[in-house]
Amino acid sequence: MLANNETGTIQPIAEIAAKTRAHGSLLFCDAVQAAGKMPIDIFALGVDALSLSGHKLGAPMGIGALVTRPAVVVPPQLLGGGQELGRRAGSENISGIAAFAAAAKAAMRDLNDFANLAELRDDMEAALLAVQPQTEIFGKHADRLANTSCFALGGLNSETLVMALDLAGVAVSAGSACSSGKVSRSHVLAAMGAETHVSKGVLRVSLGWQSNREDTEKLVDEWSKLAGRALAAE
Repeated sequence: MLANNETGTIQPIAEIAAKTRAHGSLLFCDAVQAAGKMPIDIFALGVDALSLSGHKLGAPMGIGALVTRPAVVVPPQLLGGGQELGRRAGSENISGIAAFAAAAKAAMRDLNDFANLAELRDDMEAALLAVQPQTEIFGKHADRLANTSCFALGGLNSETLVMALDLAGVAVSAGSACSSGKVSRSHVLAAMGAETHVSKGVLRVSLGWQSNREDTEKLVDEWSKLAGRALAAE
């Protein structure tokens, strides 16, 4: 995974690829979360194949891409036709492909502007810490995508926070996957050593090209009120 989908941390893929290649193995990279948020070059990364998904760039759901080095042979899973260079039989999703291409071009054009979101994110995190110094910012000291923040405060509940913030007009998500309406503990945060009582209250904030300081200030304000009430009730 080039960039983690919960914390936004960027992994040392080129270093991993060099070690993989030294042992004569192939390396596949999930670049879905990173696409449109940082430069991606399959040759600079040194991987043999990487995957992309259009909906992360603003294209419709259901369109993606598998990018491979020229010498990499990928056996087809669907046989019967020569579409997609013989790798996937069946009529192509032409409208999805066109939308994906347009979104990718727009994302490439706006990469520098997207990088500026890091300042907005950092100021938001500083404000959260000013209100609740015990707040944990996951991946704070690592290389991260400019738009991603994952934070938590012990004693809070992610599911409750997400619903309450939604009612207040703030759209965020829990840092972990939601299954059957229940928010489970994040395996990513568990691997990072986060204590259970902290990871139960994790939120992930993803800033977009329309996000502004008014948005982050509203999040901090609403979260602060919710956190204050929850901790006072303990």
